[in-house]
Amino acid sequence: MATKYRVAIVGCGGISQAHGNAWRNVSEIEIVGACDEKFESLSRFATEYEVENTYNDLRQMLEKQDPDILVVATWPSSHLKNVLEAVRCGVKGILVEKPIAVNTSQLEQMIQVTERANILLMEAFMYRHHPLTLAVKQKVEEGAIGDVRYARSTFSTGLTDRTNWRLRGDLGGGAVMDLGCYCINIIRYVMGREPQSVWATGKFEPINNVWETLIGTMDFGDGITGQFDCSFGWTWRENYEVTGTKGTIFVQSAWGNREDESSFTVNGETVSVNGVNPYAAELLNLCEAVENGTPLCLPISDALGNMRVIDALHESAHTGQRINVPD
Repeated sequence: MATKYRVAIVGCGGISQAHGNAWRNVSEIEIVGACDEKFESLSRFATEYEVENTYNDLRQMLEKQDPDILVVATWPSSHLKNVLEAVRCGVKGILVEKPIAVNTSQLEQMIQVTERANILLMEAFMYRHHPLTLAVKQKVEEGAIGDVRYARSTFSTGLTDRTNWRLRGDLGGGAVMDLGCYCINIIRYVMGREPQSVWATGKFEPINNVWETLIGTMDFGDGITGQFDCSFGWTWRENYEVTGTKGTIFVQSAWGNREDESSFTVNGETVSVNGVNPYAAELLNLCEAVENGTPLCLPISDALGNMRVIDALHESAHTGQRINVPD
């Protein structure tokens, strides 16, 4: 692979702006192509980030530009077909926006085809690459709060636009898919283990076939519990707390940490960290893994664990029953 990593993106909607803004100041990244079915979105992205090669067809872009890495930023319902196309065209790495798939079955298919083709696949949880998140995990592992017994997280927004994919079940939307996936991911991360069972309740919108609100509990065994809430239509909230036998960690700004200084508290004392752009960090992590075999910050097994919990929570919310999470 050349010094510059050849990167292409499919899906030029809102989240693509976060990626583009991050990449434009990274000398190792060359955006060689952009693809979207919507001309206006594609044109706007290409103009803003000076992308010469634009396409309405993913296969055509991949064949003509031969990127090292494909970033998938389309609706979740399109992720599987985008990944299969990338595998067909021989990319070396694929970064897929969260949620990586609409269910575990789709993700297992992605994993099977990418592993067979020796292609690295990573879910784009950008916050996991930020020094704040890594510092929280380090404090937990050092025993700063003793043995972890409980963690809670919350993420809600004021979104009420039913034309937005986030409120459309057919496109892979829903509160837990777009927001709760973060809450679940951080709880699993700080616990360092997978939940044994879950139960959930919430507000379901049958017209759009989507959960607008989901509140869930995860049982990790041995008296260790995680709880979260996520919702569209509530006021903006984002934070998490980890409680142990000797103290508590609290993170007020959970997911949106950027390049400036950010902080969290450990037993009431403030810990500050210097930030990075997490969207640049996650892409460089994948690029370096492809070139040098550097370990992925988020191995695909992490994405599989998160997706299994999401599926179990959805089943619990629909049935009203406690659901065991598959190993």
